[in-house]
Amino acid sequence: MSGRKQFNEDYVLDAAMKVFWHQGYEATSLSDLEAATGLNKSSIYNTYQNKEALFNRCLERFIEKYGEEAIAKLDHPDFKTAITGFFDQLFKAYDNPDLPTGCLATMATMEVGGADNQASELVIKLMERMRTCFEQRCKQAVNDGQLDASSDCAALAAMILSMTRGIAVLNRGYGDLDIARQAINGMLSGMLPSQQ
Repeated sequence: MSGRKQFNEDYVLDAAMKVFWHQGYEATSLSDLEAATGLNKSSIYNTYQNKEALFNRCLERFIEKYGEEAIAKLDHPDFKTAITGFFDQLFKAYDNPDLPTGCLATMATMEVGGADNQASELVIKLMERMRTCFEQRCKQAVNDGQLDASSDCAALAAMILSMTRGIAVLNRGYGDLDIARQAINGMLSGMLPSQQ
């Protein structure tokens, strides 16, 4: 039995993820992680090597659980519905009382982004994936006549990406999503032709 995990890793990662999400990477101690996961320090080290590696695994799980579901909404044929669906999927996580406010990936961006570490690489990879998906979706909308033919799809994608980070900060700061929803509506009003 030695060397085999004696715990549910999904449960452990979700519990650790919530602690990092709520407190941030630096403020989270091994004791906090032990209390949240039910694992002792040696089990954490034996499985994940160190706090940074556990944080990286939690960030990967966050992206898998919340990012991919939102990105899938961009497949809707109607551009406005696709973008609204993407943000509505994010809002579901923000509205969940069992989850901390804001966004773990955004917090990681502000705390460890730009550094030479795996967490920063994961965040950059997620941001680039979203930016690329937004740009492709905008180009599709131009081809479908749902966006003006002169639309700068790269600029629109950058604006939508910025909005994803901004609403997470608004949610963390205000504790609700009213301002974020107003911001999304304003962005879409500016992007879409007046007849839509």
